[in-house]
Parts: sequence; structure tokens; C-alpha cells
Amino acid sequence: MISRVVERQHSPTLMPPPPQAGEKIRVGFVSSFFVNHSNWKMPIKGWLSQLDRNRFELFGYDLALERDAETDAAAAMCDRFVQLPLDIAGWRREILADAPHVLIYPGILMDTMSTQLAAQRLAPVQCNSWGHPDTSGLPTLDYYLSSDLMEPAVAAASYSEKLVRLPNLSVYYEPVAVNPVIMSRAALGIRDDAFAFWSGQSLFKYLPEHDDVFARIAVQAPRSQFVFIRHRGSAHVTEVFQARLDSAFAAHGLAWRDYCIFLDKLGQSEFVAAQGLCDVFLDSVGWSGCNSTLESLANDLPIVTMPGGLMRGRHSAAILQMMGVTDTIAPTVDDYVALAARLANAPDERAAASRRIADNKHKVYRDRACVTALEEFLERAVRGE
Repeated sequence: MISRVVERQHSPTLMPPPPQAGEKIRVGFVSSFFVNHSNWKMPIKGWLSQLDRNRFELFGYDLALERDAETDAAAAMCDRFVQLPLDIAGWRREILADAPHVLIYPGILMDTMSTQLAAQRLAPVQCNSWGHPDTSGLPTLDYYLSSDLMEPAVAAASYSEKLVRLPNLSVYYEPVAVNPVIMSRAALGIRDDAFAFWSGQSLFKYLPEHDDVFARIAVQAPRSQFVFIRHRGSAHVTEVFQARLDSAFAAHGLAWRDYCIFLDKLGQSEFVAAQGLCDVFLDSVGWSGCNSTLESLANDLPIVTMPGGLMRGRHSAAILQMMGVTDTIAPTVDDYVALAARLANAPDERAAASRRIADNKHKVYRDRACVTALEEFLERAVRGE
């Protein structure tokens, strides 16, 4: 429907021919998140920084006006970087003037501007990707660039685009850079004798059907505390989630306030420091952590996760698989609860899990295999090779 509406507003345009032999492939990234944001960290930054400049000419189309140090870094990585206060018609003109062979939209559905642009044919090859891990449903998007490790065997049926399974995590990722931050458990509200689970995902990732996992863990590990992050911009969202926790804990004869802590939104360095004061990373079930999971590696936290049926529920499991640390991947909710409680109650097992993270986390960093595969895909898709 969106595509039909957009088509009525804009006339079709001629597409550039395939590049001639020796001509660089022009690749544009269209996003509102060329800033210190999860979409920039995964996947834009790694692809922009690593694609071969002898083969590709890179364009950045920044749909937002926000700017920070990462925006400057993005601009330096591009042959041309555009950040202007344009409407849809203005962005259409700007992009078409560059005649890109490929456009990559890493975060469709996270803002209306990128969705309206992606609903048009502005390049011969147009790709969705997993800055927002869902298919678009748009007939104007040809491919979905995803992670082989994160996709189940039958994943292609879940996409309107043609699924491209890039190796491993599909992204070139560097260890998180943070400034030293002095922070105490007391300042966060974590008791001295508590076992702290880091549960710092966006609250919309927590589905009501899994609210009782926290209470069930608390029953088996009574010293538990669960650390959440308040939803920025809407106190009501946090209040709704807290009301759900109240019901889930009450069903087990417990009071949620005795076990759950809610922090205000943190900067990246504070976020990583707060994680480091906790004992275990407790992944959200159904919509898994990714950036937050990778950032937890700085503190070697054991990661408890349960893979879901769709890509968005399998990020943490893929990270653990790439490290070869799979013993904290739970196949069922019951296993998830039991595993989390066991780590809380068995310090030696927890320490061993932490050592395995420390010894193997290097395997997820600076992966060139996915970049080589992306370059080969772009060549085939554009040149028909």
C-alpha cells in the first residue's frame, strides 16, 4: 500500500546502466542514524569502513540533522556525504543525481523518511538490512542483507526480499571504545549481597508472555536483582512494564520492587560500566540483544539466551556460536530459567563461563569474511556476474 501511494506521487525514472569494466560500483547508504546509535554500530560503520575503495564509490545520505563525532567519521568514510534538511522530493532529487547502482537501507521502519524513500525505485539494486530486524514488505526492495548465524534454516520464507546470508554475524565489528567511569553498585541500587542480572534491553523487547521468567528465576535464586533501563520519552511504557512485573511476581508470592531496578538511560561508557557491576547478562526472550550483548563482552559477563524462531530473536545466540561458547544457550524457557538460576547459585560455574567469554571474544571482532562476501554479492547483483 505504501509503495502504491508513493508511486502516485513520483514519476518513474530511468536507472543508470550497469558499470562498465573498470568503473566503480556506486553504493549509497540511506539512514537517519549516522550517529552513535545501534544502527550505526551495526551494520553501517563496519561496512562503510571496510568496503574496497578501489571497487566501490560510497555515498552517505543522512536523513537526520543530528550530528556527533560518529557523523564526522561517517562523512570521512564516504566519497560524498549529504546531510541536509530536505523533504522526500528533495532527497529523491539528491539521490538520483548521484545515479547509485545500489542503495542500502539499514534501518527501515525506524523512521518515516527512509520508508518513503525505500518505497521508490531510486537505484537498480535496493537492499534492506537488519538495523531494524524485520522484512519491509516493499516490492521496491530486492534483497535483505542478513547474518548466516542469526537466520534459521527456513528463514527465506519470512522475507519479502530475497535473503542474502552473509557469513557469521554479517558485520565487521570492533571492540567497544569507552571512557573509564567510576560507578558503584550502591549508586545503581544493587544490594551488596545481591546477584545482579543485567536486563538492560529496550522495554518493547520484553513480551508479556515471558514476564514470569524473572519471578521464576527469583524463586530459585532468592538473592537475585534484575537491572532494567527505563523507556526514554515515555514514562507510561515503563509503568506498563512495571505493572506486568507486579502481576508476574505476585503470582509467585513475591513483590517485584524487591527484585527489580530501573535505571535512567545511560551514555555508552556509563552503560558498559553499569553492565560490569552485574554478574550475568540475561538476554531478552523473543527479541534478542545485539549491540548490548557485544558491549557486555568488555566485562566478560556470562550470557544467558534462548534463540527465537526469527532472526531478531537469535542475535545473542549467534554471537555465542561464533565464539564457540554455546553452553549458556537455552533451548526452552524452562532451561533458560534453570540456567540463569544455576549461574546465580554456582559461583565456580559462573567464573568458568566468564573465562570462556574472555578467551574467545576476539573471534567476533574485525571479521573480514562478511566484508568479502558483501563485496562479492554487490558485484554479482550489479554486474550480473
